[in-house]
Amino acid sequence: MVREVRKEEAIKFIKKSWEFYYSALENYQKQRYDASIFDSSQAIILANDAFCIFVLGRRASKDHKEAVKLHAQASAGKENKKDIVKDALEKRSEFGYTEKKGSEKEANLLLVRAKRFLDWAKERVE
Repeated sequence: MVREVRKEEAIKFIKKSWEFYYSALENYQKQRYDASIFDSSQAIILANDAFCIFVLGRRASKDHKEAVKLHAQASAGKENKKDIVKDALEKRSEFGYTEKKGSEKEANLLLVRAKRFLDWAKERVE
């Protein structure tokens, strides 16, 4: 179920997304790849929430499909990054809630994607 959120809250979500990004970076540097993947994913999810809040005044609940759908709506035919959002949601579940182990390569790739996505979202929110 989509939640209504005041647009002024978007900046708080961007700030929180950066906290998770820096946690992901630290975890990566300490070779904690599952934690890095999880935190990178969470950073992307929070930045997507910020983007959707800023543009639509709404954010997704726990439903992954909702987050991707809201992202597409917020983009409204312009450049969108819904594939990155979808991938982040899948990786968070895959590496955060299963026995699967993340590799250095997977963690690094998602960390780079997270940084790019956060920069993209920040440009649109601030």
